[in-house]
Amino acid sequence: MASPIAYCLICSRTTSSKYCEHHHKSYGKLASEYETWKRALGKMSWEDYLRKLLELQETSSSIKDVIEKELGIP
Repeated sequence: MASPIAYCLICSRTTSSKYCEHHHKSYGKLASEYETWKRALGKMSWEDYLRKLLELQETSSSIKDVIEKELGIP
């Protein structure tokens, strides 16, 4: 049985999950780096981490798109 067609919540590309391959990679980078940030800076919530990355000029637009979706920012 084929999986139902879904669309990326950010760019509307077809996908089998909530994000397309491109944005899924960005989410994966966010998730893997979260542990590094917590070790370096101490206790930090996921939301605080995402908000901090939004402030950084160095954060890519793809990552910022995922952060805004995760935080519910329209």
